[in-house]
Amino acid sequence: MITIVVYLLAVSIFKRFAYNILFHPILVGAILIGGISVVSQTSVLDYQLYVTPISWMLGPVTVALAIPLYKQIRLIFAAGLKGMMVIVIGGCVAPLIAVGWLSLFDFSEPVRLSVLTKSITTPLAMDTTNMIGGLPELAAAVVVITGILGVMFSQFIFKLTLCHDPRAQGLALGTVSHAIGTARAHQIDAKAGAFSTMALCVNGILTAIILPFVFMIFG
Repeated sequence: MITIVVYLLAVSIFKRFAYNILFHPILVGAILIGGISVVSQTSVLDYQLYVTPISWMLGPVTVALAIPLYKQIRLIFAAGLKGMMVIVIGGCVAPLIAVGWLSLFDFSEPVRLSVLTKSITTPLAMDTTNMIGGLPELAAAVVVITGILGVMFSQFIFKLTLCHDPRAQGLALGTVSHAIGTARAHQIDAKAGAFSTMALCVNGILTAIILPFVFMIFG
């Protein structure tokens, strides 16, 4: 109940500040819950146990994104191979750049592996990271940070590149910033939201299938 109340409060704060990404409900909610946990001396493990029903809902909520996807199905089919190529290329380039940066510093192998799933939704990221030898908890944190930063910089990048096509905006947000980016895409336009949902689903499924398969073959 505390988590739900904190979330509703975080959403109201987000609206109060005109949907400024710095006050995103996930970020504000995490800070508030962290503060409450410290004051009440509740450990992270205990908190995870208490919010198990909410965590379980991540799966059905992700599946529910199929509704706006279905409503824009004709436009999505029209994008065809070009749309798929954008998702595949973006899904490969984003994590490789992150790993490349980490390779310049003295990070352990599990830490580097944990950023490979940074652009897919949390449930898939945690399971996939665990399969390839990374740290699921770190992967979850990286996913949230990636989503917030992706949405934050997307506004600047769209202006810089003169990208006004809601389809392209949706594909970019869904591929790189997963569910957080998709939520932002739905605020922009229904069409952007549908394409972002497609990118979120396709990138998540392909990463969850291909990444463990690659590690199984090449070790």
